[in-house]
Parts: sequence; structure tokens; C-alpha cells
Amino acid sequence: MSDWSAYPEVTPPSSDPARITVRPQDANPPDSWDAYPEVGAGATALGLAKAGGVGLAKGAIGLAGLPGDVSNLGARGIDAATRFVMDKLGMDAPPPIDPAKGFAIPGSADIQKGIENYTGEFRKPQTTGEKYAETIGSFLPAALAGPGGIARRVIAGAVIPGAASETAGQATEGTDIEPYARAAAALTAGAGAILASPGRTTSTAIRSQLPDYVTPAHVQRAELLINHAQARGVGLTWPEALSRVTGRPVLTDTQRILESTPQSRTTMQNFFADRPQQIEGATRAEIGNIAPRPASPTSIGREVGTAAEGAVNDVRGGINTQARPFYQQAENVRLTPQEMRQVYAIPGYGEAAEAVRNNVQLNRNVAHLPDDSIGFLNEVKKYLDQQTINSRSPLYQNPNMQITSGLGQDATAVRDAAANAVRDPTRQYTTALAVEENLRGRILQPLLDGPLGQLANRDIKTRDAINALFPKNPTANERQISEAVGAVAARNPGAASQLVRSHIEYTLNDAATNLQTGGNQALGAKLAVRLTGNPQQRANLQAAVEALPNGQARWRGMEQLLEIAAATGERQAKGSLTAFNAEELKLMAGGTNLSEVAKTAASPNKWLGIVNDKWTKWQLGQNLNGLARIITDPASGALLQRLAGLPRNSNEAGAIAARLILQGDASATKERRQPNG
Repeated sequence: MSDWSAYPEVTPPSSDPARITVRPQDANPPDSWDAYPEVGAGATALGLAKAGGVGLAKGAIGLAGLPGDVSNLGARGIDAATRFVMDKLGMDAPPPIDPAKGFAIPGSADIQKGIENYTGEFRKPQTTGEKYAETIGSFLPAALAGPGGIARRVIAGAVIPGAASETAGQATEGTDIEPYARAAAALTAGAGAILASPGRTTSTAIRSQLPDYVTPAHVQRAELLINHAQARGVGLTWPEALSRVTGRPVLTDTQRILESTPQSRTTMQNFFADRPQQIEGATRAEIGNIAPRPASPTSIGREVGTAAEGAVNDVRGGINTQARPFYQQAENVRLTPQEMRQVYAIPGYGEAAEAVRNNVQLNRNVAHLPDDSIGFLNEVKKYLDQQTINSRSPLYQNPNMQITSGLGQDATAVRDAAANAVRDPTRQYTTALAVEENLRGRILQPLLDGPLGQLANRDIKTRDAINALFPKNPTANERQISEAVGAVAARNPGAASQLVRSHIEYTLNDAATNLQTGGNQALGAKLAVRLTGNPQQRANLQAAVEALPNGQARWRGMEQLLEIAAATGERQAKGSLTAFNAEELKLMAGGTNLSEVAKTAASPNKWLGIVNDKWTKWQLGQNLNGLARIITDPASGALLQRLAGLPRNSNEAGAIAARLILQGDASATKERRQPNG
């Protein structure tokens, strides 16, 4: 009740506690307040401000005197325990400790008394409203020191518990239970306000760490990637998928911390436990769409080499077809006797001409031609050209540069003699040579120098064929790869498909090497890097796959797998908890130090501090585990899309974050309730 003794002429508005209210204007004022300006209607706001200021000062003093109060209470507890034990043992107990003399650290009462020595006794509240104002004010210092926004701290930490405490105090005023009623009411009301407040810490942990460059469209694309991965049996987290689609880190620090901290480590470990097997299974399923498992992997190279050799010979045949009309017009032209004497003088001509005539296969096309015809001389020239090539081969029995040089000179001399024949004024033979030279330079030689030429060996090994088509540091462009695979596929589509499959499978087997601690968690990232580590590698692989039958559809499946594998590479190594990690954890928790426990011993207006702190610490464990569920749950996409489009500190962002936690909690509860087996 208000102290009206200082104003005997004024009748209190009511002595019935049931009519006491937090609104002082509800009290019936006396007929005239003019004589008492301190409590007049016009001074009500001033009185409330004064009372609130006194409460604020008392609250600050309570915080400052906290160490002494705790020390007093601790010493009293030790003294009481000592006396109890000695009494049970029949020993004489020492004199009780005098709190006024036994402690060196001043408590809140000592500090207030010292201040009042200079200011005089603190003003006492004059009305019910002022009592509420003073009590609420005493809660403010502890509330402002807690976590959360200012408005939340004032309302949840001061206004609600302060009003509840004063209401309970007035209802029990003058009784022994008054201090306990005040404390219990403050504790209950304040805890309820804290628990009912939005999930600020989760909002901070999600929205404040979600970069501004992440848009709802990014979240939608990431969700599509997660769903594709899930359909293939691979689990992706939201940080992995978002980082992949944006090309920049998104929540990867958060994920790393969640993998490292005890509160969420188990959830994250369970999620990633089967990842190596998931990636391997998805890859083997995809390469099965390119080609079935080969019955004899070692025969792939031989089949590819034979097909490539046939493709090269087809090109040679095409060039000959283009030049043949000009040869046919020139083949019956005969050299003059004088020109033939010069031909006979060529050192290697006689031996070469005899070899052509004595070889059925070489002579079959020129048997009807005389030895002095351009057609026969051209066949001798071709024989000398082949001998020149053979003499350069490592398989030649007696390699000799002098022999190679001589054969080349002889071939050139025979060619020049035929080309300069005076009886061929239209120079048809020269035209035929020019057509061949042009087509070989523009078409045949690039094929021989490129991957198709390297494959054109029926004795090539499978590994060598793969390296020819997919070198680690490719110089061939995607057009050459496409032509090579397409040429082989035209003759042997099965061999071409098996070669591409073998390349991917060999890469997978190499990347899947187990570590000492178990499966290789980096398998997906390693596979993506080794297959498409640079843009040219990716372009070459795409060209090879698309050159196969139904190649574009096959590439779409392969490309999707590579995106999933590359997304797993966005995952950071767990590492150790650094100072940076600790700061991130602070953002996730938003809690105060555990020393807040001591506040419960000081005075009722600080008992709420430990409730807030305990709730925050509980939130830390729940938030971390909740965050772990959120970033691993594909169903978080819709809310994350909305969250990405909101300002960081908006109320809706906090509400959405709370919904995410509830969603994760509901999902976890559902999983726990699933029957075994």
C-alpha cells in the first residue's frame, strides 16, 4: 500500500488490495490536489519518472553489489553448514559470523547506504503506480545486460517480470511470503516472456549469415539440385547446393562449425556417413547409361584402334577419289626416250620398278601400262614413298638415315620426271598431285596428328586409347574429340561408348581410394576435378559423350551428376574451433556468461537473469542441432526462399527462422517415432 501518513488530510483511494491496479489514474483523487503538488494529478508523470529512476538506481546498485551479495550468502551458507555438522557431532559451535564485520566485499545494501550518506534516503514511492514504476525500473539494468534486441530486453526482462513481481508483492504485502511471492511471480512471468519471444538466435544464425547476394531464385535452383541429388541417392546440404549455384560461399562456415561442435556433430556425422558410397553408387549408375559393363575391358583398345584405323583409311580413300580423275587422264601419257634415259639414271628406280612389277598387289592397277607411262611412274613413286616411311620406323631392321634420305630423293626425282613430261601439256598429273597434297594437308594430316590418328592403331592398349582421347592436360579441342569419337562410333558404336565409360570408371576408381579413417569423403569433389578440372577437360568430355549415339541425352545425365559431385566440394574441412568459430557460435547462441547464475543470490529483480541465460544456453544446443537439421533437410527450401528475400533483422525473418526450427524439431520427432524395421 502507498504511504499516506505524510499527508493526513488526504484519504487513500482504497485500502482494498483487490482494487489496486497498475494505472494510477484509476484511483479516485481527493477533491483538491492543489495543496499537495507532489501527488497532484499534474505531477503523476513526474512521480512515475522519479520512482522509475529510483528503481533504475537500485537495480544498478544490485548489479554492482552482486559480488559482495554472493560472498555474503556463500559465507552464511558455509557458517550454517559448519554449525549444523558440529551440532550433530556434539561439538561446541563457534559464535555466528557477523555479516556486518565478516566480509570485505561490500554488498548492494552497503553500496546503497554509502550513496544515501551523500544524497539522503532514496525517495519512496507515493502511489501504486510509482511502486510499479520503481519495481520495473529495478529490473532494467539486469535486463539491458542480457541478449536480444532492446525492445525485447525491456519488455521481457523488465516490464513483464517487474509488473508481475509488484502485483504479487502488493497482494502479499506485510506477510512472511512477500519476498518469495515477488521473486516467484517475476521468475514465472519473465521466463514465460522469454520462452514466448521469437527465436532471435536462430534468426541471427540463419538470416544474418545468409549473404545478401543469395536470392530466392538461387534457393530455388539449389532446391532443384538437392532434389536431383536425392533422386540419385546422394544427400546435399543447403550450404553445398547454394554455394554451387551462386558460385560463392553460402553458410559454409556455419556448416563447418556444426560439424565440429558437440551439440550438432552427431546429426552432421549421420548425414555424411554414407556419402562416399552415395557418390560411387550414383556414378556407377550413370556410366551404366553410357555403356554396359564390358565383358573384356582389355579388348576395348584393340576394337577402338581398328575402328579408328578404318576411319583414317576412309579419309585416305576419299582423297584418292578426288584425285583419281586427273590421274586417269594422265596415266596413259608416255615419256620420250630422252626423258626415260633420265629416269633410268635415278639410283633407286630400277630396283623399285622391278619390285612393283614383281608384286601382284602393286602391279594389278598398272599391269596394262607400259614402263614409260606416267601411270607406271606414279606407282613407282608411291612405292619409294612407302619405303621412305618404312625406313623411319623403329621396327626397321637396319635403320639408316642415309638410306632414308636416298629413298626420299629418288621418289622426288621420279615424281618430277612424270610431272614435267612434255607429252602432258595440260599437266593433269601435276593437278592430281596438287589435289592430293591439298586434301592431305587440310584434312588427313590434322586427323593423324590429333586423337583419331593416335587411336588409329589396332594394337593400342585400352589405357593408351583413354590417354589419347582424354589427356590430363588436353591440347586437342572439343571439335577434334567429337570427330574422333564420332568416327569410331560410326564403325563400332559399342567400342566408342565403352571407351568413354572406361575413362569415367577409371577416374572414379582412382578417386575412390580409401583413407585410413574410412571412405573417402572427398570422392565427389575429386571425381569432378579429375574429370572436368579445367574448362577444356569439361568441353572434351561433353564432346565425347555427345558424339555417342543418343549423346545429348546421355550428357544431360552426366552433367547433372558432375554438378552434384562438384557441390560436395563446397564443403569445408572441419578443422579446429578457432576464435572465428567461437564468434560464430556466439552469434548462434546469443547467450550471456554462466556467471549470471550468481545473480539469483542477490535479489529478486536479478533472478530472471539466470532464466534468460539458461534459455539461451538451451537454445545454443537446440539451435545448433536445429540448424544441422535445417541445412540437411530438403523441405527447408520454401522458407529459405522467403528468408533470402527479407531484410536481415525483420520480424518476418525471425518468424520464418522459428518456423524452420519447429519444422526441424517436428521432423526429428517423427523420425524418433518411426517403428524399427
